[in-house]
Amino acid sequence: MKLKKFRIKNYKSIVDSGYCYLTDTVTILAGKNESGKTSILEALNDFDTDEKIRESAKPIKSTDAVSEISITFVVGRETLKDILEEIKSPVEATADVELEIIKIFPDKYSFGETTLQNEIFGDKEIGKIKKSIKDKWEKIKSIRGKYGALAGSLFDFEFFNFENEKILFTNFKTATAPNVTQITDEKEREQFSKLIAEIQTDINNLTNFLVVETKFLEVLKQRIPNFILFNSFDDIFPNKIPFAKLEKNEWIQDLSVISDLKITTIKGTDDRGKEKHKDDVNIKLNKDYEKFWTQDASNLSVNWDSEYLYFWIKEDGYPYEPSLRSKGRQWHLAFYIKVSARASENVPNIILIDEPGLFLHAKAQEDILGKLEDSAKEAQLIFSTHSPYLLEADKLNRVRLVHRTNDKGTQIENKVHALADKETLTPILTAIGLELSVGISALDKKNNVIVEGPSDVFYLNAFKKILNKNSVNFIFGGGAGNMPFVGTILHGWGGKVVYLYDNDQGKKDGEKNLKDSWFISKDIILSVLRSSGSIEDIFSLPDFKKFVLNDASKTYTETNSEYVKKAKLNKVLLAKKFLETYQNENLANLDETTMENIDKLFKNIECKFAVKTLELSK
Repeated sequence: MKLKKFRIKNYKSIVDSGYCYLTDTVTILAGKNESGKTSILEALNDFDTDEKIRESAKPIKSTDAVSEISITFVVGRETLKDILEEIKSPVEATADVELEIIKIFPDKYSFGETTLQNEIFGDKEIGKIKKSIKDKWEKIKSIRGKYGALAGSLFDFEFFNFENEKILFTNFKTATAPNVTQITDEKEREQFSKLIAEIQTDINNLTNFLVVETKFLEVLKQRIPNFILFNSFDDIFPNKIPFAKLEKNEWIQDLSVISDLKITTIKGTDDRGKEKHKDDVNIKLNKDYEKFWTQDASNLSVNWDSEYLYFWIKEDGYPYEPSLRSKGRQWHLAFYIKVSARASENVPNIILIDEPGLFLHAKAQEDILGKLEDSAKEAQLIFSTHSPYLLEADKLNRVRLVHRTNDKGTQIENKVHALADKETLTPILTAIGLELSVGISALDKKNNVIVEGPSDVFYLNAFKKILNKNSVNFIFGGGAGNMPFVGTILHGWGGKVVYLYDNDQGKKDGEKNLKDSWFISKDIILSVLRSSGSIEDIFSLPDFKKFVLNDASKTYTETNSEYVKKAKLNKVLLAKKFLETYQNENLANLDETTMENIDKLFKNIECKFAVKTLELSK
């Protein structure tokens, strides 16, 4: 069972989070402090079938509101088949299905309304039966209206509380049975008795269908993955553990999962076997751990005597107790062992981690990303962060923004470019900046185009892929004023340089600066468009709405660049997502106007480099 999406209502500061859509591997909740990231992870942890929704989850502002956690799973056809066979349902599983399960405070589970309409619950048949009951009951009510002596209290079948309606019907049937002779019209008398019997049959059939729903939920609950929250790794990795406590010690249990540590062998009498086992455990443990700790050449070591099992961290051949190492190293060791164990268990787990890597510097946080990526091969993983070093600029599709609103509390935004809050976006933009800094080191490409902004780099790299041209290196110039500095460095390294501007006042100012202050010829300066406009205006309006804004229904009459500015959208994120979308989905359906503008721009760039080459040859 894979998580598809979740929604949280009336949980601490969350009024309604809205749906959060998850990836199959890693999903990142990014947001500033106090935005509600921890509350979201706690709510997901509370969904676990071994947990009750915690008392502290009661809404802060509306104490009468009931906490509700909804999770939609994708359940595979084979799993469905097994469940339906177990509950002896006549329905067949024909495909994978999405099933929404709702947990209501403190621990009541039910299916969402949309899920109950799925054919695996016989929804079509249920609908027919409900209609049949209602139609027949209306006829009963009509006859009862003519013959007051029949007795029996009337009501309406609404099926909101079916159990109570069944009781009311039984009472009505019992009350009217002795008085049926009061119906003087023979046809109506026969019809009344027949309708009562048919409604009873329908009620029995409907009850059977609803029992299937209940049984299905009970069996499905047993297959819901474990939701495991790591909101801290404060447990210090032990220096040693007494032999008498090995079986019950959680660290030993976790190490047994990830390194095949065997207590029976350690406590055995075969000295040669114990020595061999010690070597095997240490080799396996370090072979994996060294991939996710690249800060130094230290390694882990497990050893034992007749009373204790010892742990050491060896640096330069000298052993240190884990408690003597830095807070960051202790945290990383606990993180590695616990997360590895949960990901490697032969049970379905969803791993939730709150703010990993707080004690670690940037490089060590990159090591954490490697461990998370590796663990996500076995278990879906959700973590919260506000660190740019845990956000990969080429994987922004994994990021969900968490922000707090005044009226709706904590909410989740699935599209990183759809939120204008600068503080929330800061770590994402920083991550993008870290990626952009790599461009200037691409010295294998001699033809370098210096551009004004980060968005230019992303759009142009996407266009380069669309045209299948790889002869040009686009480099972020740090703004119009800094472009000459970057260009001069590249020129000094032997590269050819062209300067590319938006066709606006910035180009005029930049061209003047290059010519007057840097003595650079205007022959190597060009703009993205011949007409006035910015990089966004290379797109036709329909293409920009569909492929950049991801909303073809948008209506505006100004240019694309003017709309982005007016709507206060983050142009860098829009461009980054467009590049990411192209890379992931091989976008190739841009219209004739857009393609013509792209083609013209690249021909102009190639022409500039051709002239430059000719000048150099002379």
